[in-house]
Amino acid sequence: MTNLLVLKEYLKGIYGKYEIYITPVVKFLLSLITIMLINAKLGYMSRLNSVTIVLVAALLCSFLPMNFMLLTAAVFILLHLYAFSLECAVVVLALFLVMFLLYFRFSPRDTLATLLTPICCSLHIPFVMPLSAGLMGTPASAVSVGCGVIVYSILQYISESVSTLNTMDAENAIQKYRYVVDGLLNNKTMFVMVFAFAVTVLLVYMIRRLRVNHSWTIAIITGTLVGIGILFAGDLMFDTNISIISTVIGAVLSLGIVKLLQFFVFNVDYSRTEYVQFEDDEYYYYVKAVPKIMMSKPSKTIKKITSQNKSAAQPPRATGSVIRKTDKSGMK
Repeated sequence: MTNLLVLKEYLKGIYGKYEIYITPVVKFLLSLITIMLINAKLGYMSRLNSVTIVLVAALLCSFLPMNFMLLTAAVFILLHLYAFSLECAVVVLALFLVMFLLYFRFSPRDTLATLLTPICCSLHIPFVMPLSAGLMGTPASAVSVGCGVIVYSILQYISESVSTLNTMDAENAIQKYRYVVDGLLNNKTMFVMVFAFAVTVLLVYMIRRLRVNHSWTIAIITGTLVGIGILFAGDLMFDTNISIISTVIGAVLSLGIVKLLQFFVFNVDYSRTEYVQFEDDEYYYYVKAVPKIMMSKPSKTIKKITSQNKSAAQPPRATGSVIRKTDKSGMK
């Protein structure tokens, strides 16, 4: 534990010192992963799969505001869908407009939650973002996580329906519209996941604000169990075909990742809790103070040894005359 605390302080020191360089690099990597995920799921417009275009787009995202990543990701998705089917592009564009209105109305600063939710779902650790959003966000973060789930479901549905959509003639545009809209509106798995993640965000947020010891740990465990329960109940009620084993393993991994996040964000020592009471002219104040676990970085002391110190450290030489004896041959 001590080594982890020292590592935490060391990383905080590095980030504080080089924040101006680290932040663009992290934004570049996040945007690069997002664009590569979109190209891997869709990839219908060959020009957008070019390494040059991907790197240039990621580089622009690294220096522009975070919401520009969302706009870039939406543009890549729409261009790929346009190359595949105009009808799909139109339906998804209308859906994106509705989501952008909800996002900018309720949670315009939760860009990370919207971007990382599809990535975590692709990695089969879906509960990382609802748990993290509930711990460090607000109840409005449920909107951002829900938008991320919808984007992931759109990518999954389009990639799974390619063969069916290819069999439809270009003249049957209305049939394509109906197929895409019905497929998205009847996607019971998407709605169950949106509901489960929204409940998880709200539940974790409420529990972690309680004035009880280990509230963050209780919130993480409770949110994970409730989220799993909602997914399983939705599978029984609507036959969503959710894999039980995969869901449980992903939830356990998500719990471990969020606990690691808690160590770096909210690590306190409840054994040294203090209760403070004071007053002013209008109110009495009862304050519960829980100290953070802090560990200072070990400092190294370097002692310079000069020639003067060396001479002072050496023992004094013996004084007196030295008697040399010689033999008759003159040898000493």
